Amino acid sequence: MKHYQRLAALLLAVLLLCGCMPKIQREYKTDMPHVQTPAPTQTPAAGHSAAEQRYGSVKLLTQPTVLVSVFLNAPDCDPWTESERSDALARVDTALDWLAGQGSSYGVKTMLRHADGGYYMLQNAVSGGEQSEESDALLGELDALSKRIDTDALRAEYGTSNIGVLYFLPVGGTSFAMVHYADSGEQYYYEYACLYRYDAYSADAEPENPATYAHEILHLFGAPDLYEGSTDVFVDDALLAYIEHSCPNDIMHSTYDADGTSRLQDISQIISPLTAYCVGLADSCPELAMFPALADVTPGVFGSAEKPEPDELPGAVAA
Repeated sequence: MKHYQRLAALLLAVLLLCGCMPKIQREYKTDMPHVQTPAPTQTPAAGHSAAEQRYGSVKLLTQPTVLVSVFLNAPDCDPWTESERSDALARVDTALDWLAGQGSSYGVKTMLRHADGGYYMLQNAVSGGEQSEESDALLGELDALSKRIDTDALRAEYGTSNIGVLYFLPVGGTSFAMVHYADSGEQYYYEYACLYRYDAYSADAEPENPATYAHEILHLFGAPDLYEGSTDVFVDDALLAYIEHSCPNDIMHSTYDADGTSRLQDISQIISPLTAYCVGLADSCPELAMFPALADVTPGVFGSAEKPEPDELPGAVAA
């Protein structure tokens, strides 16, 4: 469960997660029905402000944000059933309710809304698996689809331009997020998370759990991975040892319970003060004095040591 920056040529998503459980072995049908929601036709207006270019399409948890769920089908995969889709959407709601509760614990109100985007038939294959090395072609297709989301309609309905997409992939894999970096400018502005149908580390084709959904959603808002293999520059061995000892229940450290099991109905993890700082739920955290590199973190932003001006930072909303 990682986040990735999309480079000029679309960085290949190579996903690594500690574990040695077997891959899901599943036989997929080839007579896939073409169930597809008509592709949106809205083209976003060219040009984003400096603040928008810093944050991307998803900004801070303290701002109103719409997350659009789109279920992806592919020719060589079993289609999503209505029951599976309903269960996945319920897990999204569980994740959003948990995020609201975590925000309240820091004295702020999260304003995440959830919109149903229906189905989309992919033109490119999905690989999935434990490493989930999806192709540049697939990532390019998702990037193009994200740009065609009808932002005007969502803005009219929900009153916000802050939009992220949750893509549900039709195979087992290791979920990940594609995030906007501060230096990306206008490129790859729209941020999304890819959530796999099954947990690649489950032997029984178990669905991804709501903690994984929440973990990937938090990436969109600037949360770093806090486990070995993290690509965030300030996450070093010393910080990982600290998290393991002081807050092993941080959701950015693990989405499984201590015994390695996965919950499908609720979330037992927490947002630690460090993660709360990174996503803008808190103005500071105890770790700032312990790990100097954290001073370069701009809440909600990846890859920027330059602090925004006060009028560029979204304000927190009291719970």
